[in-house]
Amino acid sequence: MELIKINRQFGENTKHYIYRVLKMNIMTLNIKPGTGISEADIREFLKVSRTPIRESIVRLSEERLMDVYPQKGSFVSLIDLKIVEEAYFMRKILEKEVLKLATKNFSEAAIKELEKNLKFQNIISQIEEDHSELFFLDNEFHKIIYKEVQKEKVWESIQPLSTHYDRVRFLDAIEKTNLIPTLEQHKTIIDIIKNKEIDKVDEMIDLHLSNFKNKIDYLIEKHPDYFKI
Repeated sequence: MELIKINRQFGENTKHYIYRVLKMNIMTLNIKPGTGISEADIREFLKVSRTPIRESIVRLSEERLMDVYPQKGSFVSLIDLKIVEEAYFMRKILEKEVLKLATKNFSEAAIKELEKNLKFQNIISQIEEDHSELFFLDNEFHKIIYKEVQKEKVWESIQPLSTHYDRVRFLDAIEKTNLIPTLEQHKTIIDIIKNKEIDKVDEMIDLHLSNFKNKIDYLIEKHPDYFKI
């Protein structure tokens, strides 16, 4: 298990830092689903004590990213399609309502933020072989909308519930299975906001959030060890 280290935030306590390092490595599939977690390796790599590691593992298990078995060890959870479906159900309802709010009141400055974000998405899609950064830009794109309609806390609250769903989305991003449709749909979402086309929201969100569903069989076939079937 080789962890990717991230910078520690100013004033961040050790427990939260360990949690962020582990979660980032799990969510980006650097630590593959089903992998055993070695507390000794984490202690050596991050130069930390055992207690905050265990506290971080407990928190990750609460987010269903880790499975902890007494006397056996801790393992990164397999991607559970039932949990993916629940997150999809929740996100579909919320995204529709948030986008409808955006069609009613959305500043020019926020529209420019979305357009800038989309430009970066297009650039990365054309010049970088590794498209994993698109996943983070995609998340930021939607976060901008939540923030502008004053639902940023809602966005934050759904993140722990979207862990399995987001791992599928990340896998989809690095496999480039929905690259062109995603970029085109983000452009359409901006147009819907600009033109206040509230009547187009439901159809657009249904299409946009279900992109990965069209490729789920392909992803399972290519990475069968990642999924809990």
